[in-house]
Order: sequence, then C-alpha cells, then structure tokens
Amino acid sequence: MRSELKRRLDAADAALAFVNVGPGDARHRSLVEGVAAERLSTEQAVLYTVDQHGLRIDSRRAPAVRSFDDYLIPGTFVLRNRLVDELHPDGIDDAELLSLLERQISRLRIVELEIRPVRGHFDYEHLKQVHRRMFGDIFFWAGEERVGPETAMIRFAPDAANHAPGDPAAPMTKYSYFSGPEIAEAASVQCAQLSHLASRSDLGRNRFFDLVAEHGGELNVVHPFRDGNLRALWQYAAQLEEQAGYPIDTAGFLKETRAHSVAMHAAFHFQATNDNDVMFHLMDGGLPQAQTARTLPPG
Repeated sequence: MRSELKRRLDAADAALAFVNVGPGDARHRSLVEGVAAERLSTEQAVLYTVDQHGLRIDSRRAPAVRSFDDYLIPGTFVLRNRLVDELHPDGIDDAELLSLLERQISRLRIVELEIRPVRGHFDYEHLKQVHRRMFGDIFFWAGEERVGPETAMIRFAPDAANHAPGDPAAPMTKYSYFSGPEIAEAASVQCAQLSHLASRSDLGRNRFFDLVAEHGGELNVVHPFRDGNLRALWQYAAQLEEQAGYPIDTAGFLKETRAHSVAMHAAFHFQATNDNDVMFHLMDGGLPQAQTARTLPPG
C-alpha cells in the first residue's frame, strides 16, 4: 500500500508542477495524504479546505457563458467561481485566494482520479469528464468547452523554439490557441486519434509515443477549456498511456526535477515548431526502467 500511496501523491504533485506549485503547506499535505490513503473522503477534504477560509461551494445553477468576457466577474480580471460567502455571493474576487484554493482542491481531486479514474474510451467526452471532476468544485463551467474568443486566443511564454528549457535569457513570445468556434471539431478529432491508440497492440513503443506526442501536442494547441488545460491533459494522457501498457513514472516529473522543466518547454516547443521530438523523448524517458526493457514489436 505504501508504494500505491506514493504513486497517487506523485501523480497529483506532478500535475500541479505544470502550474509551478510545490507540495503545499503541512495542513494541506495532511488532507492530501488522508485522501490518498482513503482515510478521508475527497468531499470531506474539499469542504474542510473551503471552510478554513469561511467559504462554501455554491450549488446554484450555472450562469450562462455566451462570450469570453462572461468567464470574468464583472469589473475584474478574476474568473467567476463557485467559492462564495455573504459578501461574495457570485464568487470570491480575491485572485490570490482563488488561485490558492483552485490548486489545493484540484490536487485533492487528482488524487481521487488516481483512485477512481474516469471510465471511458479516451474520446473528447472522456477528457471533459476528467476536467469536470478536477475543477467542478471551483468553476461552473468545468468540463465544458471553452466559449470564445472568436479569433485566436493569445498567451505569452518564454521562447521555446530558440532557447533551451529554463534558459533565463529566453524572451517572452506569443503563442496562439484555437478560437472558440474551432474547438469542438479540432478537439474531437485529436481525442479520436488518441482513443484509437489506446486500443492498438500493433505499435512499437517508439511509434506509440511519437503519435501520442503529436496528437497530445495538437490537443494542447486546441486548449479546449478556459483554464486547467495542462493538468487535465496530463491526467488524461497518463491514464491513456497506462491502459496502453506504458505507465509513466510520475515521480520523475515533480517540480524540482529537470523533466518538469523540459515538460513545460516541450508543449511550447511543439506549438512553435510543430516538432514533437522534445515531447517524444520526454515521454519515452518517463517510463519505469522495467517497462523500457520490455520486449515490444519494433516501432
């Protein structure tokens, strides 16, 4: 059970490393370990986390999201959320507190997903269910396709095409993601390709990881959700790879590891160059040693 407990904790910590978050303080860690050991239900841990800040989770019907601006609390740059109190009946507007709770709660839910994963066929609906379970306590729109913007969504990150992972000299550069109207078809196509891979037994390891890197990289460029894409995609891909017989050693991707830095770089490198080589070698190197030594058909 100790090794299984560590696996659950490592999986959640590796996912949170994608948003540059460490293991958390002692109180939070105690809750996470309690859920991982199944001494405490995830619901209890989530409610305790929220209650610590005098908040509760709003169970009212989700407000409509018709445009990209509808994701924000009016007059702020804070995402609408389900964490409320008497002064904030439509969601807290403290960005720092929301970020803290969103990361703490999603870590608890990722541990739960390791214990009771989504059962599905790795299609687009499967990915949506992963996202919904991960973020449903926090956002009304969890598991729902991103609405807008009508043109490409722009984000800025270090230049991954011309600089190595972690290079402090890398300038910030622009990365484009799919517009809202393009998401449904594009995400469905990429998830269908990944779903097909999960059931194939005729691919060697190299070809399998090459295709996962390609379609996973494309799915990240689609960015189907308003927030939480990397964590949801990580969880989805890790489950897919395990089902296909290639379980990833998530301990190798914790925040203090070089693999974590390379993983962040790999997504942007693919986006900038359409070259999945960095992503391929990252995943190939993430297999446990016993798994890499397994005899497989040539790929």
